[in-house]
This record gives sequence, C-alpha cells and structure tokens, in this order.
Amino acid sequence: MTQTPQPRREFHSGRGRKTFDRIPSGFYLVGALVILFEVVMLGAVGLALAVGDPSDDEASPDKKSRQVEVTYIATGDHPSVDLTVGEANSHVPYGIASLPYRKTVTLATGADFYLDVRSREDQEGGTLTCTVLVDGKVVQQAHSTPDSSSATCTADAPQRGIPVPTLTPGASPLPEERRLTETVEVRDYPGQGSPVIGTVTDSSLQYAELGGTWDRSEPLDPVFDGFTRKQEGRQRALVKSTQVDEDIMAAAGGTGELRGVAGAVMDERRRYDYPRDQAILVDVASQPLKVDGHDAWLLVSEIHFHRRGVPSTMDLNAVLVVDTGRVRPSALWVALPETNKKLWPDLNTLVASVQVR
Repeated sequence: MTQTPQPRREFHSGRGRKTFDRIPSGFYLVGALVILFEVVMLGAVGLALAVGDPSDDEASPDKKSRQVEVTYIATGDHPSVDLTVGEANSHVPYGIASLPYRKTVTLATGADFYLDVRSREDQEGGTLTCTVLVDGKVVQQAHSTPDSSSATCTADAPQRGIPVPTLTPGASPLPEERRLTETVEVRDYPGQGSPVIGTVTDSSLQYAELGGTWDRSEPLDPVFDGFTRKQEGRQRALVKSTQVDEDIMAAAGGTGELRGVAGAVMDERRRYDYPRDQAILVDVASQPLKVDGHDAWLLVSEIHFHRRGVPSTMDLNAVLVVDTGRVRPSALWVALPETNKKLWPDLNTLVASVQVR
C-alpha cells in the first residue's frame, strides 16, 4: 500500500505566526547602525586615553580660560596698614603696606578671595577701604566704621556697579632717614622763646625751668617712665632728664663714647614715643660740647611721623649727654613740635643753661 507522505511539522507561535516573522525587516538595519555607533565611540575613547591629557604639554584654551585676574586695593587716610591677603582658605598676613596698595594676582575661577585692611598700632580711627576687582570689575568693597579699625572683603556677597577707587596717598610721604656721621653745629633758632622761672637739679645736672606755656617741672618714677624729671609744654612739648640706664649704654656698645650714647638715647625715644616703624629720623646737628669742663655731646634730630589725632608731623628732638664723672653719663632730652615753633628757641636756652652739680 502506498502511503501518502505526511507534511513536515512547523513550529508556530501561539497565534499561528513564525516567531522571527514578527520582527519587521527594518529593525535589522537600525540594530546594525547602533552597533556601528558603539564601536566608533569606543575607538574614540581609546584614542583619547592613548594621546593623554593635553595639559601635560601645554594648557588648552579651555583650561586657560578657567583663570581670572584678581586685584586687591587698599586705600584710606592712614600712612600704612597691616594687610592680610589671599584666598579664603589660605590667606596669610602680608605685613605692613603703605597706602595706597594695589596688587594683581591670577586665581582660579570661583576662588574665594580675601583682603583685610587693618589699622596699625597708634593709628586707630580714620577711614580704611578694601576693594577687590575680578578681571577689572569691582566685585567687593568694604569700609571701616567708627567702631571698627579694619575693613574686610570676601567673596561671600559679590557687588556690582562700584567704581574703582582713586589711588591717592593716605598721608604725605615721610622723608628718607639721614644720620649724621660728621660734626654739624646746632643752629640758633629765632624768636624770644619762653621765660626762665627757675632751675631744675636732677641726675647731677642743673638746667633751666621754663615758664610761659610750660607746666612746672615734676619728679618721675624712673622704673615706669625711664626718666627722673619732666616738664610738659603746649602741644606735646617735653623736657626730661635722667642718668642713662645700662640697657642704653649696652645699645651704644658699652664703651661710654658720648656720641654713640646720644644716638642710642635718640633711638630709644623714637622707639617708645612715636608710632612704631613709622617715625623717620633726620639728624640736623651733632657736635661735641664742654659743660662745666665736662665732656658732652649734643644730637639734634627731626623726627617725622604720622599719628592720628596729632596735628604735628614732625618734632624737633635734642639729646644732650654729659659725662658727669659718675659710672654712667646723664642725659637731657627735649622734644618740641613743629606746630609750635615759638618754642624752638627754648632748645638753645636749655642747652646753654646746663651745668654739672
């Protein structure tokens, strides 16, 4: 018996269609393109890794554009200030700076700049201003207040539309220091000067007591004042006397050479009676003298300075050192303000009146 061949069994999906027949033919083309794209991207990444960071050789334009110029400006009516500058997390004291102050640095974009302008010792009050520019435009400015002796600029609150401050000097510049090494005689200062109303005896010296606008001479405690007598006059005028102490003798070299001792006394007076690091000495006279047959040395200096609330910017200072025969010489110190030159002839009167007792 001849059998009729059975038809080959087909595998169908549940709905009677072939599984692969359900995928449209266009999807094969899209899949091929996706695979090609991934291959290309992986190749590009590998090439970048092989070449390396362009900053290894030279900064790229994008990297250069991530930096900005930051300018710090400090202004005010002080001759000099204490500054602290830098970034917020790494600011360090800059030190003493004369006003006006301006400095430009390069920082990374978004860096937190910091500028603190602070009054120095003996210079409190007045006005101080800090200003910060980024790429030439003011982004922060602050001023000191009557209750504060400083101004601080940070990146916390950016400001806009503030003009760049005018960089005018905070005070008239001080002259250059000048110390005499040759002999120059003291001048006779013109004018009548103050009357003499008596004498003062102190530390083996006797000298004139002045009247007029001068107060009476009075004793001092040398432990606290460094002198044993003083007389005060108008506008910070002073006359003081004492025996030169051991520290000043040591500062003069310990030899007792009178010129060196006079210079050491003058340096001591500048250090303790004038703004620290802001007083300039200009010697105008330096000469040997004889006082009752005793060796002496006279040093006269202009001390130029700036101090808030003090109208004078220069005092005439004189130091007369006399070898009285004691272990250490005696000294007479005179300070006369430029704002009251009527008292300057008193210097000649005092020097001429000194005797050894």
